[in-house]
Amino acid sequence: MKKIIFILVPVLVVMMMAGCIPTKTKHQSVQYTEEDAIPYRIAILPAQYMTHSENSTVHKSILIVDDDRTFVADIARSAIYNQLAGKGYLPLQKSVVDNGLSGLGKDSDWKTMSSEELCKILNADGIVRINISSADMITAVAFDLFQLDAEVEIVNSADKLVGKWSESASKRRVSVPTGLFSLAGTILEEVFSDPARRQMRMVIYDWAWNLAQMLPDCPKGPKLPQVVSVDTNVDNKLFGVGKRIAVRVDAEPGLKCSFDIGEFKKNIPLSQTSEGIYEGFYVVHEGDKGVDETLLIRMRKSNGIERLWVEAGSLVTVDGQLPPVPEFVTGRAGKEGVELTWEVPTALDLEDFVIEKGIDPVGLFEVVGRTQGVSFLDSEVLQGGTVYYRVRTMDRAGNLSASDGLLKVVVPQFDERELFGELRGVLVKGNYLIKFPVSVPQGASFTILPGTKIKFSDGSRMDVAGELKSLGEIRSPVKFESANTEGIKVLSGGSAVLSLCDFSGFSRAVTNGGGYSEIRSSSFSGGGGSEFAVKVSKMGRYDFTGLRVSGVKIGIILSSGNGSVVRSSISNCTTGLEFNGGNSNIRENNIFDNDINILSRSKLVVEENYFGTASSDKMKVKGDVLVKSILDAPYPHGRKIVLIDDKTITPKLLEERFSKLKAEGVLSFHNQQYGDAYQKLEQALKLKDDRDIFLYLSYTLLALGDDVRLTEVLSEGLSKFPYDVRLHQLYVRRLLNKGEIGQARQVLERALTLSPTDSSLLYMKDYLDHIGGKKGAEKSDEK
Repeated sequence: MKKIIFILVPVLVVMMMAGCIPTKTKHQSVQYTEEDAIPYRIAILPAQYMTHSENSTVHKSILIVDDDRTFVADIARSAIYNQLAGKGYLPLQKSVVDNGLSGLGKDSDWKTMSSEELCKILNADGIVRINISSADMITAVAFDLFQLDAEVEIVNSADKLVGKWSESASKRRVSVPTGLFSLAGTILEEVFSDPARRQMRMVIYDWAWNLAQMLPDCPKGPKLPQVVSVDTNVDNKLFGVGKRIAVRVDAEPGLKCSFDIGEFKKNIPLSQTSEGIYEGFYVVHEGDKGVDETLLIRMRKSNGIERLWVEAGSLVTVDGQLPPVPEFVTGRAGKEGVELTWEVPTALDLEDFVIEKGIDPVGLFEVVGRTQGVSFLDSEVLQGGTVYYRVRTMDRAGNLSASDGLLKVVVPQFDERELFGELRGVLVKGNYLIKFPVSVPQGASFTILPGTKIKFSDGSRMDVAGELKSLGEIRSPVKFESANTEGIKVLSGGSAVLSLCDFSGFSRAVTNGGGYSEIRSSSFSGGGGSEFAVKVSKMGRYDFTGLRVSGVKIGIILSSGNGSVVRSSISNCTTGLEFNGGNSNIRENNIFDNDINILSRSKLVVEENYFGTASSDKMKVKGDVLVKSILDAPYPHGRKIVLIDDKTITPKLLEERFSKLKAEGVLSFHNQQYGDAYQKLEQALKLKDDRDIFLYLSYTLLALGDDVRLTEVLSEGLSKFPYDVRLHQLYVRRLLNKGEIGQARQVLERALTLSPTDSSLLYMKDYLDHIGGKKGAEKSDEK
């Protein structure tokens, strides 16, 4: 990167004034040289800087550092080399000359030797000396100065002076800003202009060209193609994928030109774009590799005479090898924005990490940040939306790693936002408020994602005439909160599926008014004026599994419709369950510690429920209720006690039936008869809760692709056997199949807590760690 030097105002003013003064042209007398005295095989010595006395009026170099001094000396030497080669001389290779001089001892020893002595040592016909009087490389805001004043001296092996010529060349830029915006423009011009060394190189080439017009041709060598100037971008030194190595030659017309990048790439054509102008470039491709390659330009006449131009200081490095991708990229959405973290891959030349963002996984991505750290906070995100990120490494050549590892981040609605009117689409995780009645209209679908919390204010309600899905997760349930208001009402033709939801404080949480309602593994807790948790008021269908109801006046009211209430718990209510009509299967529930456990105003038959007692006269059941059997302990641990025996069914017979169904189901599974396995295992599960049944039934549903029922079985199994490692393993597998890497990692951590040395769990952990960097943990944020 080009350094910008800010100079003190007085010095800058003097320079600006000097920049306005035209440069004086030196007039030299024409020198005549005898042809016999002109050497052919010449040694060009390293350029030397002249020392001027303090009171000398000669311009002295200013603000040029040691590296720049060396750069100027090397380029001046190479420029004279190229010009003399074009005038028929045979210059010795720079390395040959330098090796010969280094054998003479200290650096200064050869400087005191005569040209005759040096010619003998270097096996040359003549010596070329370059003496630099002054050189300037100044880049500053509103002012640039590039200048060279030097002389060239040729002496033959007889120590006879062939000639001495001096020349100067310069390039200046002065911009005087007249205001704030003008100053800003001047600074931008400075930042984006050519590198300082490239500008200095062109000044030196101009100096060498002017000198060449005065130097005598060597009659002993061939007449090579004439070159005015060569312009390249080799001073950039390092070229990555997509970067161009460009060459432009100004020479006599009619030549065939090409250039080589060392041994890496040869014969790259230079096309004649106009009279005597030849241009070409090489674009670095992925996989290219070349280190410290010299740029060599070839110019050939139609008669076969060729001239080589070695671009001085052109040690070009071509790096087309992409850096490795960051590892274990994760994203976490917070109120301040999305925080991305990653681990540094193993590489030697990493420069930055580049963060790209898009609103579509296959759309355009824009760069939103660069950092050398291992984290980045994107504060420019909207709550309640979904964004996609790519984190890529960038090496010193500017190469970016592959663009895989897409990370999806769902940004919750952290600030409470009001929902109103008609609800459609997907509601991302967040905090929401309903102040007035809202609806899911007929034909519309509305899905609430895990971890969402919705508050209902006075006078609010959610009417469902379309399709409502509220799908929580074990660790991220959907929460509905109220201060004694109505909640969700399913209208005729509507559908509501509520899974892993928590309702609290509602006077009437869920009402089915003639549609379809399915509630699974959800809890209902009341407040001071809670009338009921769930009610079916009109003809419709319902399926209630795994409900937990407490603290309301009436837990569940069934007044009409067809459905079932199974494996649920209702306690601490005035009335646990009230039945007024319809057809309902009520079994395997824990209905206890209520003032009245069941109140029926229509004929109702129940069996295999726990009522808090093993005594038939203490069940707190009132109305037209026929209790065929009860459990002597809470489900699933209670044993069935038959009160009305349609058929002699003993516990031994039930155990035999269970064992038979289990064995047949397991056998069908191993024979890959998944339909038969599902039926047998489901029947066995109705007879008895068993860890193996949950496990085999889950594997069967996984094979059948029934994700909804699989979620139910796994949720129920983990709730009843929370310390079973095998169920945790299967849950992890199910999450991996859905691509929910972050959730899978959480469940796996829970399982490892239960069994830290389990080899299967450890294998899963290694697998998750392996794919975490590649897939970017696409859903690790949906927690």
